[in-house]
This record gives sequence, structure tokens and C-alpha cells, in this order.
Amino acid sequence: MGLKEADVSVGTDHPRVLQTTADCREMTTRFRKGNYDLLPFALGGAQFPYPLSLAAGDSTATTSQVGKAMAKILTAIGINWIFVPTLDTLTESIEPCDASQTFGKNAESVSGHALALIQGLASEGVSACTNAHPAGQVMEIFSTRSPTELVNDIHEQSDLPEFLPIAAAVTSYPRNSTQFGTAIHEFPEPVQSAQAIRAASELILRTKCGFRGPTVSSFARTPDGAAVCPKHAPLLTFQAGLDMVTLPEDASIRESSLSILKAAMASNVLPPGLIPACAARVAAFKDQLFTWEKALAPHHAERLLLPSPSILAQGGYRSAITTISPGASPLLGLARSSIVVLLTPTVPRKNPDSPSDPFEPLGRALSRSFPRIRHVPYTLSAGLTNVYLPFLQRASAVVLVLCNTSSAMIESQDEFVRALHNNLRARDAMPGQQRTQRVVVGAGDPRDLRDPFTGWWGALCYEYSSGALKAVAEVMLGEREATGKLPS
Repeated sequence: MGLKEADVSVGTDHPRVLQTTADCREMTTRFRKGNYDLLPFALGGAQFPYPLSLAAGDSTATTSQVGKAMAKILTAIGINWIFVPTLDTLTESIEPCDASQTFGKNAESVSGHALALIQGLASEGVSACTNAHPAGQVMEIFSTRSPTELVNDIHEQSDLPEFLPIAAAVTSYPRNSTQFGTAIHEFPEPVQSAQAIRAASELILRTKCGFRGPTVSSFARTPDGAAVCPKHAPLLTFQAGLDMVTLPEDASIRESSLSILKAAMASNVLPPGLIPACAARVAAFKDQLFTWEKALAPHHAERLLLPSPSILAQGGYRSAITTISPGASPLLGLARSSIVVLLTPTVPRKNPDSPSDPFEPLGRALSRSFPRIRHVPYTLSAGLTNVYLPFLQRASAVVLVLCNTSSAMIESQDEFVRALHNNLRARDAMPGQQRTQRVVVGAGDPRDLRDPFTGWWGALCYEYSSGALKAVAEVMLGEREATGKLPS
């Protein structure tokens, strides 16, 4: 499904323009409903590696194949517009829960994989709405400057590496759409921030890169305590020069938002010519989507008979596994009768309908070699309590999985790791006690393992989907070598 097929005036028929922006909200709800995050990578029962895993696999060809497979599923269920990929580099400002959405720290790598995914999607008739935070990048780089200074310097500073993925995507696909994820409420002065975002959009995307597609806003939602009232956020979106906006979920706020927009249009609050230009870009983009739909229609029936993408997905997971310690896994030297304690964090489930612990696949995979494995979940807020001591006292090996999902819990995670390490060190110092083997697995943000884990053997699988956990278990058990590279 693309946008609703409704006439969009390129003149001053404002209600129709507003209806087009509302269509955006309905469409995004179709494929985001009921999921924690990154639903586009879990389609029709198929789970694909997330961008960070694809980057670790270091193969843009695989990334393109994933895009193609995703597109086949999407078009079979009637969707030909999807909000991926993210063009931001992995910086300290990225929340741990969002790290897997990025293609890593290196701007050139991000560009290469993003373009490969977009190309794969486009080859099967799906338009990618790239997710970019150029105004956020501007604010991060020039956090000490005023909005006026930002506007004056954006064009010159757009040559910085942070902007390379954005420029590469919109230059290569000038008629696609791009989503601005920057939240206006994060700026000290909302109106001035809208001007800064508009400058970034016009100078970087339109003038410098020749981008002709529509820009989509994702900042209609504002958190509690924000300087911007949610009902005014859509108006600020258009003042920022963007073409479409996802309207608030609350029906009363949504109606107020539309009333404010209509009043602003009637009183000429918005810049002259903005609405006609916006409507023209949206209309051209819709025409592109409907052209693709018409071309794909004769093949719709055969697309419903899709081959299983599991082989492609599992290959992607296996190629992503990265070891950060020399030598083989210490589990290889243990007897089958050894007790292995698997400590896993309490995290949001990727599939809310799944009744099992997200890390159960890892425990099941390890149990093939160690039937006496003990799977013990932990919470960072509680720390290492006495509940864990009986398990640790009997363990021949401890497998610690790290997957912090919030920057607010980084200190708590560090405290948990130190407490566990001290407990094991004290136990190993007891007379006649054999050393407890230690394995640490990063199943999320690779920055969880940025500090050295002395005495621990480490591996990264970058996410806690079933395929990724099974792949890292294969490496831990010596069934397969790790070939992934830490995304730079």
C-alpha cells in the first residue's frame, strides 16, 4: 500500500493537502502496529538481521539481498513504502536501544550499506523513506551556537562526515522520501529551531544534493514537559519546511492540530509558496508509488508464494558474529556434565506476542552441549542479589549476556558487571577451587563491551533475535568460526 489515491492539488486547496499528511499516519500504523521497534525487519513471520548486524557482516551484497527479500514480502501484502534505513552514524547521542538501527560509526560504511538496502528494496518496487537527523547533527556539532549562527554555517559544515550518508542517499535517489527524526522540542526555542531545520532541509537536501522528493516529519509526538504543545507540533513541522507529518494518536489533539493548521494557512502564517511546493512534491511521489503498484499488479499472485528467507537471514546472522578476544571459546574445554550458568538481562521483547524469554533460544542452543545449563535472568535495577549466589557457587562457567537498552542504566550495568567479576574472583581464590570460565556476549549496543573485560572471552551478535543468538552459540561451541568485523 502506498498513500491513499486521492487527488492532491498543487494550488491552494489546503484541506486536500492536510488529508495527504493524515494519510501518512494511517500508512505508518499499518506496519508499525504492536511492535517495540524495527518492525520492518520482522515481516510476515520472517526475521532479518538489523542494520548493525549487516554492517558487522561487512557485505553490501548481503544487505542488498535482504532489501530485496523484504520488498518481496512487503509488496505481497500491499505495502510499497517503508521507513528504513536510518542514515545516522552511531554516536554517543544514540540511545543503546537504537544502536541496532544504525550501520555503525563509519560514515562511508553507513552510506554503502544504506544505499545497498535502498537499492534492494527499489529493485522489487518498494520506496525507502530514509530516516535522517540532519538538524540534530547540526545541533550536536554546534551545541554552543545560536540558531542564527547555525543557519549561516549549515551549508559550509554539510561537508562534515556526519552528513555523508544523507547526501549519498538523497543524491542517488532524488525522488524518494526522507524522514526527519529531529524533535523540535529538543531545541531551546521552537520557532527558531524550525528555521534551522528548514535551512538544513533547503541547503543540504534541495540546493546542494538536488533532492526533489518529499520530506516527512516524525516529531508530531512530544514528551511530557516539552516546550512545544503536541497540537502545535504539526504547524511547526510545516514552518520547518517539511512536506508531511505523522499526526498525534490522540483524536482530540489531532483535530486541534488540523484546526491550527487550517487557521495558519488562512492567515498566511506559513511562508508564501510553501503549500503549493509541498503539494507538488507529495503528488509526484504518489504518482511514482502508484506507477510501481501498477507494474507489480500482474505478478501479485506469484509474490504470495515466496521462498523462505530463512537461509538468507541465517547467513546474515552468522556472518555478523564478531569475537573481541583471542583464541577459542573457553567453553570448548569443559566436560558435557559441567554446569553452565547463563545470565541474561530483562529486556523488551521484539515480538510482544511471544510468551517466552527473548534469550531462551540461546539457552536451548547451548544445552545441546551442556544439558545442565542454568538460565537465570537478571535486572539491572536490582543488581547482583543473593538469589544468584547458589548458581554461581556451582558453576563451571558463566555466560553473561549484556544488552542494556537505556543510557540511564549504563552505570547500573557497570555495577552489576563489577559485582559479578568480584564474586567470581573471590570464589576462584578459595583453596582447591578450579577457575570459573567466563564468557561475555554483547547482544545489543557494541558499546556495552567498550571497556576491557579482563579474564573474559567476548563475542558480539549485536541483537537478541533468535537467529542472532543461535549464530553466536555456534561460535561459542566451536561449530563455526566468527567472521564478523566490529562496525567502525
